[in-house]
Amino acid sequence: MRFGFGIWGLALGAMVSVGAVPLGAQEVDGARFRAPEEGTWYHPVEPEKWVHVGGVASEIDGVLTRIADAGQDRTPPDAPDYQGAGSWLAEWRAAGEKAFKEGRALEVAGDEAAAQRRFRAAVTYFLQASSPHTDDPAQRGALKRAQDSYRALAGLHPLSIEEIEIPFEDRSFKAWLHKPDIDGPVPAVVVSMGSDVAKEELLPYFEKQLAIRGIAMLSLDLPGMGTSAVWRASPDLDKLHVAAINHLRTLPDIDGRNLFLQGASFGGHPVARAWLARPELDLAGAIFMCGPVHSALVAPPEVYAHFPQFTMDGVRTRFGLEPAAGFDKIAAIAETLSLKRQGLFDGAEIATPMFAIVTNDDPVIPLEDLEALLARGNNVKRVIYDTPGHCPERDSREAMAASWIVDQLR
Repeated sequence: MRFGFGIWGLALGAMVSVGAVPLGAQEVDGARFRAPEEGTWYHPVEPEKWVHVGGVASEIDGVLTRIADAGQDRTPPDAPDYQGAGSWLAEWRAAGEKAFKEGRALEVAGDEAAAQRRFRAAVTYFLQASSPHTDDPAQRGALKRAQDSYRALAGLHPLSIEEIEIPFEDRSFKAWLHKPDIDGPVPAVVVSMGSDVAKEELLPYFEKQLAIRGIAMLSLDLPGMGTSAVWRASPDLDKLHVAAINHLRTLPDIDGRNLFLQGASFGGHPVARAWLARPELDLAGAIFMCGPVHSALVAPPEVYAHFPQFTMDGVRTRFGLEPAAGFDKIAAIAETLSLKRQGLFDGAEIATPMFAIVTNDDPVIPLEDLEALLARGNNVKRVIYDTPGHCPERDSREAMAASWIVDQLR
């Protein structure tokens, strides 16, 4: 069995920027959360995305083939409760260890460019081994190896990538600060992704879109994940993002007047909350992409049964729940995150610029939720992709976001 590399993501139709959206009722339907081309395994199968992050197509094909061959008697072949030979975790971890070892050998030999490529591959493979990044010890071990590989890559990268400690409460958390090769101080954007996407996956955005525009990027994990795992989801889900913004203002090579927040999928929620609730941050702008703000968070428990098990396993961990926690427990915590229930859809006008990027039929962010979120803003731009599904394609949305950041610089 071989895995072909078709078109990853939905083909884009027209993209339209609108001032207001004609609203119709949209159902929160978890069965539409995963695109059909991501497959029917427990894990989403997204080879083009993995190549984008740093994997090698032939190696990815080989890993998937070995998992499929070894898992013929399992349903699905990548069942997460099996971690032995031929399992998803074991095969991806083995691929990561091989790439990391080759990277070290190339580094010793003085071939830094080739070593970087192997460390990128190692990051990619360890991240897959770890996904959906639960508290399972083997997954946490694989995620630590992804962090080790990113650290090795950072040491060779031509641009500055630094692992920094950000103080919060009586502790601290780690994040990656990426800086362009220009004299500072420079603008910066704090970026987080979905509930199953680690901060080590964001380097292509910095390289392809931000560095060339002279913009720094600080990538951080959501609460309940990676180096932010000490904290779990709570009504103030933006707490670590606020700490990151405040810390960046203390750094002499960062322009404290030009700080932005950006988040996609579940990472969009803290961006929306900070925009609504934290005027004292004095952000230069916020970029919100396809995150839950109300309807998906107040759905009845049975609705969550229709979302992929992979996704809900990650959500359980972010929420601090046991792996077997029922959907009623998920719903009870999710409801506390609703920005409408928190009263944040009502209040004074917001002058901070906001750029929202969504699809026209996302099971996580119905268009009526988007309009309710943006109603308080007086400097708002919307781009709505004329295609259904959760979140627009990454490259195009990130290119628009980076360009918009430049337009908002003060």
